[in-house]
Amino acid sequence: MKLLVFFFTLITVFDLYAKPGYYVRINLNKTKDDKVMVELYPPVSEREYVTFHIPKVVPGTYDVSNFGQFLSNFKAFDSLGTELETHHLSTNKWQIKNDGKLYKISYSVNDTYDRFGDYGDDTDEIIFEPGGTNFDKKRNVFILNTFGLIGYIDEMKFQPYELEIIHPKEIYGATALKKESKSDTLDAYFAEDYNFLADGPIMYSVPDTITQKIGGATVSVSVHSPNHLVTAAEVMERIYDLMVAQAAYLGGELPVDRYSYLVYLIDRPKLTLNFGALEHSYSTVFYLFEGPIRQIGKYVRDIAAHEFFHIVTPLNIHSEEIGNFNYINPKMSKHLWLYEGVTEYSSLHVQVKYGLYDEKTFFDEIKTKIINAKNYPEISFTKMSEHILEPEYRDVYQNVYEKGTLIAMCLDLYLLKYSNGTYDLQALIKDLSQQYGKNNSFKDDELFDIIEELTYPEIGAFFEQYVVGATPLPLDKVFSWVGLKLTRGQEEITVNFLGNAGLDLDDEQKFVITDVSLMNAFGNELGYKEGDIIHSINGQEMTIESATDIIKSYQEKTNPGDKVIIEVYRKNKRGKLKKKKLKARAFRTGRVNDYQIEVQDKTTPNQDFLRNKWLIADPLEE
Repeated sequence: MKLLVFFFTLITVFDLYAKPGYYVRINLNKTKDDKVMVELYPPVSEREYVTFHIPKVVPGTYDVSNFGQFLSNFKAFDSLGTELETHHLSTNKWQIKNDGKLYKISYSVNDTYDRFGDYGDDTDEIIFEPGGTNFDKKRNVFILNTFGLIGYIDEMKFQPYELEIIHPKEIYGATALKKESKSDTLDAYFAEDYNFLADGPIMYSVPDTITQKIGGATVSVSVHSPNHLVTAAEVMERIYDLMVAQAAYLGGELPVDRYSYLVYLIDRPKLTLNFGALEHSYSTVFYLFEGPIRQIGKYVRDIAAHEFFHIVTPLNIHSEEIGNFNYINPKMSKHLWLYEGVTEYSSLHVQVKYGLYDEKTFFDEIKTKIINAKNYPEISFTKMSEHILEPEYRDVYQNVYEKGTLIAMCLDLYLLKYSNGTYDLQALIKDLSQQYGKNNSFKDDELFDIIEELTYPEIGAFFEQYVVGATPLPLDKVFSWVGLKLTRGQEEITVNFLGNAGLDLDDEQKFVITDVSLMNAFGNELGYKEGDIIHSINGQEMTIESATDIIKSYQEKTNPGDKVIIEVYRKNKRGKLKKKKLKARAFRTGRVNDYQIEVQDKTTPNQDFLRNKWLIADPLEE
């Protein structure tokens, strides 16, 4: 019997060495303390040393994640099971003494939903949940963003991957990756290289999945609703007409053959205050509070409208920085206005153009973007985008969804204006998709010149002044081209709240000051310090349950000049938490509280023509 076992081991070793690329094995049945074990069999290399990488940054997040902080017990072995020498070089890199012997790498991965990493740089960073991992064996649900579990050997990122996952038979793996179910407890997933694998999240849960054929693509929705308040069929019903319209908006056929919505709902307090989704080329991971579809349906629809358009940007239009993404030391593209701004604008524009909502609703969405964009400084959008990982620019990232949308709208109206209604942003995106596509990248510094060559000199001037430059967008001018007027409301006066300090929840669901770098005068007068735990505001204890009422009461009852007392727990020199009172006088802050976008009292035939071309689909488009 021992000889037979030894012979079988040799066969297994030979088979793995014979396979090209990587073979990875994960057993979800052996999850313990929110950790899973990963076994990775890399391609053969003859180099004396090789370096294993796990991502520091992943596409679409525009933030540092440092997934290496969640790895532990990292080991490497030769084919006979002898452990090889390893060195942990940095948070996300391990060096292995190879000499052509490396056969297997193994390590444990801690999930990101419940706790922080065990070591390394930036271990206090919280991972945005749609881009994280969750190994909840008790509830039998697993979120596997593959980039948080699986890495690659340097200079061998473009080898194929085969991932085998052993799982309880009562749960199902939903994904857009190529999949083969080998048994009711074993699935195999296949990716052409690491980029493709990292772009393919998997959600294991008790199956609730529905599939529809839309625009030539197979679209699936999978839902984990812990209390069964929402079904996949209900989600599909909410987004079906939207996706039909999006297919028409993109020319009648979707540029992908499949797409998966992975919807993970929670029914308990969470680590951060954020909900949302993370897009991938063929799928989206949703992370939302659980509630009946009548409560969360709008959130699902709005998010789906945005995330789905990422199949165009950046899947089919992207720069070299994205096409050959560096997961350890990424160089960021200058064109977030394109990847996020055009995407957000398209998600709104498609709905008015194809009658999913009326013009007033569309104008209301745009005016909200105008109001929100006023909260951010006027800076170069290309510079902000290129440096988005740096602290100076990280806090203005949200403006890509506000001013970025307005940039896209202005570009659309510029194109309509200078083409006399024959060419618009849809047409430009289609031409760029055909010129580049999934496998070809543009050079970051050349995009504006390329677009100008496809269009008009005025478009190049628009980019130079309003996207590269920091000049406020010419909203009044572009609206006048289509017979609209922008009316500004009165300045709204409110009392300042919290002094613009960064606030988040810790793992005990306490409100903690996380960032004081952008505090205003009120925050500086209070004297917050990072790590302060807020206990009460004007005598009212701050908890998850009371926070909304406290903030509302503060805004309604506090007047400029009133004394504000905020009690915090702060660590003393010995590391013990001591209660401390912070005091300041409330002061006023103001901004324009409303805008109106309306059709002018008198319009010309050309204005009406351009407005209709902008807001109404041609019969041939429907």
